[in-house]
Amino acid sequence: MFRYRMLRPLFSYYASIFLLALFVSGCSTHYVYPTAPLEYQLAKPDNTPLAQYLQQLPELETHNGIYPLHDGLDAFTSRLLMIDSASVSIDLQYYLYHDDETGKLLTLHLYNAAERGVRVRLLVDDMTTKGRDLGILNLAAHPNISIRIFNPADDRTFRNIAFLNNFSRLNHRMHNKSLTIDNLVSVVGGRNIGDEYYSANHNVEFGDFDVLMVGKVVEQVSEQFDLYWNSSQVRPIEQLFVRTSNQPAADEIQQYFRDYHQSVLDHPYLLRLAQSQFLYQMLNHQLNWFWSDAELIYDMPNKLNQLDEPILLDDLNLFFQKTNDEMVMLSPYFVPTEKGADALIAAVKQGKKVTIITNSLAATDVLAVHAGYIHYRERLVKGGVTIYEMKAHPANDKTKAKKSTLAGSSRSSLHAKMIAIDKQHLFVGSFNFDPRSAWLNTEMGVIIENPELTQLIVESIDNSISKWAYLLEYKDEQLQWLDIQNQTYYQQEPETSWWQRFSAKSLSLLPIESQL
Repeated sequence: MFRYRMLRPLFSYYASIFLLALFVSGCSTHYVYPTAPLEYQLAKPDNTPLAQYLQQLPELETHNGIYPLHDGLDAFTSRLLMIDSASVSIDLQYYLYHDDETGKLLTLHLYNAAERGVRVRLLVDDMTTKGRDLGILNLAAHPNISIRIFNPADDRTFRNIAFLNNFSRLNHRMHNKSLTIDNLVSVVGGRNIGDEYYSANHNVEFGDFDVLMVGKVVEQVSEQFDLYWNSSQVRPIEQLFVRTSNQPAADEIQQYFRDYHQSVLDHPYLLRLAQSQFLYQMLNHQLNWFWSDAELIYDMPNKLNQLDEPILLDDLNLFFQKTNDEMVMLSPYFVPTEKGADALIAAVKQGKKVTIITNSLAATDVLAVHAGYIHYRERLVKGGVTIYEMKAHPANDKTKAKKSTLAGSSRSSLHAKMIAIDKQHLFVGSFNFDPRSAWLNTEMGVIIENPELTQLIVESIDNSISKWAYLLEYKDEQLQWLDIQNQTYYQQEPETSWWQRFSAKSLSLLPIESQL
């Protein structure tokens, strides 16, 4: 994703814009790779422990089971348990797959699954694979593991130059996120693979949200995965990076994973996972499913070239039309555009309550997107839209959070993408309310029809929002931030330096909204 981290010097952003202008006007090339073999989902098993567990749920005959994953530890524990329960197939699709502690742990469990005969297919976007081709190729050397890259750069060495030289193609990224086991159970939501998503990063935690799903909707996730896996936008890693003679042999790779497994047996993070609520509920057969109608919606993999065809945004527009009374939207990156802002204000004028929850300047991890957002917030607040901005240090705790919550750890950043309508209809997925998600990246998500779950989520937000967010108000002819907990108003963006505010304001002057 073409975004810049908040702590990078501002001049590097301007330099990139300047280089972009030089390169995109030039001639771009694209190597045509051989057609990859077509592969599809395998038949779901019926005699495995996971299959037999699901067979004991009579509600599955007519509904989908939905289990919300609020907590980072629960979200990661559920993924490891799912992978360890696989007997036939594992399909993973992620925008980011970091090579950090959680990334390595997940890879270890995937490798162990492949060792016991499970077919593993990993589909990742190419945006953050720089410098990791050899490691990816080593993993894919296992006969039961296949790895494909979405919209890869042809030049694997000079990636930044390749991106600028082929900007119109490489600016199109796969932001989808899913994990499916045996075509029986899936996780869909906002989390990538990385420490900050699973309460494993002591410096920052992304408050995020996933749903664990069983039922017919899992088949829709598998169909979506196959569509992407076999698309012309995707290439096997073997076509991108040539095997060399000094690559490790299979027994060396096997030994690496054995050694890594031994090295993490007493890791503090694993001890925390052992205390997760999800694990306790699973072991004691107390998992509380919400039985619902559910529908997966998603973009086509060739979205950038097919803007005349239906896209996920069209489905979301139909979803928005269900609003009779109120809509609550969580979007970490919120750039509504003129048309979107008009629609939100119009909904308020029709008597509907519209609440937006997004990151504050202090909490955001993408300064450029926040710069695009500040064009709209005063107008939205004046128009009656309720806006909350996430605190970087919830409840004024500027050390470390005592436990994992939606608000996070020592520094928090909202990452959940969720829309609740009338406390009855719920959307959970990868879609941010910004132009990039709408028009450039591919996205996916699930629409869940369950009033009990939706109301539970909305009430949880209502009960805790005063601790982890500021309320924006237009007061004394200026925009102000209210800390509801201590009834303190701020006339400028809280918890920020003058440099952060200056940088955001400067970036807001650039004509880059379509890229945000």
